[in-house]
Amino acid sequence: MKIYAVRHGQTIFNMLDKVQGWADTPLTKKGEQDGVAAGKRLKNIPFDVALSSDTSRAIHTAEFILAENNHKRPQLTYTPDWREFFFGSFEGGENTVMWGAASNALGIDSQTPDDLARQADMTKIMDTIYAVDPDHLGENATDFWQRMRQSLANLQQNYDENATVLLVTHGQLIWNLAQQYGHLKTANRPKNGAVAVFNLDKDGSFSVDNFNDVTTIF
Repeated sequence: MKIYAVRHGQTIFNMLDKVQGWADTPLTKKGEQDGVAAGKRLKNIPFDVALSSDTSRAIHTAEFILAENNHKRPQLTYTPDWREFFFGSFEGGENTVMWGAASNALGIDSQTPDDLARQADMTKIMDTIYAVDPDHLGENATDFWQRMRQSLANLQQNYDENATVLLVTHGQLIWNLAQQYGHLKTANRPKNGAVAVFNLDKDGSFSVDNFNDVTTIF
């Protein structure tokens, strides 16, 4: 199964540099353009399946992508399976506050997620965000990875092993998959509208062909 995983277009919270996991804000004009641009670069891919998270930003980005496609377009299915990591009480707050708190707890001198990820793995980072959340409202790493294992299993159970899948989802989620299952340890957080190409084999093995790609015409 080949999965074209696209991060949604820019949103209001992205523009304001605020934490956005299960919280949802509309696409900006640039965000709409991100979706159209991704669609133009994917227009020649004949998708068998189209999925997105159930956030409006992912759904609308998927609609922009599918509108550009040159082939018969599958019906879009949206599901909470592919929601972003839930950041708990940090949702809607400043990114620098959350990432700074996690960095301090890990003893790392950085407030950017890319720098932090070079010095700690994603599982530790997610557990640390959960731990420093005073209300412990979000997901921990165990919760998140259990959701991802089930989501990947659902793909294998519900679709043909040779299916070509459009999956519009979220930056942290795509980043986590690439690092954890694709062993792409140097990956940075994907840009809005960036494409990652994953292979999910029938034995469950997972590999990465492209990542954070905003230029290739596929």
